[in-house]
Amino acid sequence: MTESVVAIQPWQYVVAMPQPENHFIHVQLTISDWQEKYLDLHLPVWSPGSYLVREYAKNLQGFRAVDRNGTSLAWQKISKNHWRITTTDVLTGAGNHHIQVSYLIYANELTVRTNHLDRTHGFFNGAATFMFVPGHEQHAWTVEIVLPRQEWSIATALPSVFDRPNTFFALDFDTLADSPFEIGLHSRHQFSVRGIPHELIIWGEGNPDPTQIVKDTAAIIEIEADLYGGLPYDRYLFLLHLSASGNGGLEHKNCCTLNYPRLGFRKDGYLRFMNLVAHEFFHTWNVKRIRPKALEKFDYDRENYTSSLWFSEGTTSYYDQIFPLRAGLYDIKHYLKLVGENITRLQTTAGRHFQTLYESSLDAWIKLYRPDPNSPNTQISYYLKGELVSMLLDLLIRNRTANQRCLDDVMRLMWQYFGKSERGFTEPDLHAVIESVAGMDLQPFFRAYLYGTQELDYDYYLEPFGLRVQSVTTHDTPPYTGMSLKTVNGLAMVKSVSHNSPALLAGINPGDELLAIDGVRIAAEHFTDRLQEFQVNDSIELTLFSQDRLFNTRLVLQEPVADRYAITSLPNPSPVQDEYLKAWLSNYH
Repeated sequence: MTESVVAIQPWQYVVAMPQPENHFIHVQLTISDWQEKYLDLHLPVWSPGSYLVREYAKNLQGFRAVDRNGTSLAWQKISKNHWRITTTDVLTGAGNHHIQVSYLIYANELTVRTNHLDRTHGFFNGAATFMFVPGHEQHAWTVEIVLPRQEWSIATALPSVFDRPNTFFALDFDTLADSPFEIGLHSRHQFSVRGIPHELIIWGEGNPDPTQIVKDTAAIIEIEADLYGGLPYDRYLFLLHLSASGNGGLEHKNCCTLNYPRLGFRKDGYLRFMNLVAHEFFHTWNVKRIRPKALEKFDYDRENYTSSLWFSEGTTSYYDQIFPLRAGLYDIKHYLKLVGENITRLQTTAGRHFQTLYESSLDAWIKLYRPDPNSPNTQISYYLKGELVSMLLDLLIRNRTANQRCLDDVMRLMWQYFGKSERGFTEPDLHAVIESVAGMDLQPFFRAYLYGTQELDYDYYLEPFGLRVQSVTTHDTPPYTGMSLKTVNGLAMVKSVSHNSPALLAGINPGDELLAIDGVRIAAEHFTDRLQEFQVNDSIELTLFSQDRLFNTRLVLQEPVADRYAITSLPNPSPVQDEYLKAWLSNYH
């Protein structure tokens, strides 16, 4: 651990896990030199980088406050995440300037944004574990970890406190909230990039090859450092959890947490993992330092609305597939396959006609992380559409400037103007930077693709690079019903029903159970094959259970619709188109 001498008197946290199998983290907080009548403590309701109110207070229990002598202090809960301690004796007026608070956190949810404790490790996020004192967010903290077992070790991006074992220093609460801890049995793999130490921490069992991950991660770090002209930290950690079915990441200023299927590190699964690594590491700049104005200062008590998540997350998603290409982890063919899959996902989501990219960013708090059966009809992901809009912007700038400028230049300017000073940018700031790089008025582009629901004109932007998008339908594509099925306990359940589709017009709803087509029993896995027996405009009778009641309805089949899109080369591309394509997608090695 990097050592740091603490020159000020911080407040203190002690975290213990005496019985890891019970999933309880024991937290003790000591506030010294308190001069006010009350001490207010708040537990954050969300973690920066994950835009959903997660109500971490639901996992807190056993709250207690005492003075220096261990005498209980009066307290009351003011709101869902707010505790108030009376620190002055109402009879004598004597103050208690040394206050000790203790509580338990139930930790049995293994995600990158929650806490998990079991017999093999303890993982916790600062925002989900530590309370803050409103008005004193700039106060420094120390965190001492009491290990339950001698063989356990600690991994965190926080610097260690000189001459105090297992104790770490946070300059302020933002730093504390942004610093996860991985404690327990894990493997550690150290490496250096540009003379700066990095470490890959792996918890869990699976089939990753740490040597290969370190090699490819180092290559991605080099590529991203090239873009910005260096690395903005003196130490960085990658915390990898191998789980049964998890898949996600969460960025922090000097580290990131990755959760990935334990057996998912072969072939395309491994390349997807490296996309995740590239994504979370790019956040080191974009969102952790290049931040929207609304996220310049975090409000941990409520939603922090911004319309720029399409850039903070969507542009990051664009680069998370570009960087492995530049690093030589895969070729142009694989990259274009990924783009085709992204286009397919957007073009087969009916919600693109109803929710703008601007609205998707604002609605993240109530929609993206809370999908329901109607979500595909009403919303789009700012990750997905933001990624594709970012690609079109890159192509537009490249074509406009004969490949002399590109989206890289936008990112560099955003770093120079906003990231280095960590000054939040506004929406007009972002637009002005993009327009300055493109050398043109982009308001029509923004009106169409950020504030409107106009279809993305892929071919218009791809044509100068000798590419086009083709929709894929074959003679095996069945007539269109507008509903999808899934097997649940052997039953054919309706998973989704598209807006204004034959299934919707027939009165079918997600959650219905499909029993038969024209009186013949049907299984979910045979649904597509059965539809191929019919023709467009045929009327078929469906038998279903809806809310446990049997009913029959008729559905009129429509023309097949494309369910897959691919990027292909134009016939006979010109030398200029070939040159443009090479400038866009050639790797740097």
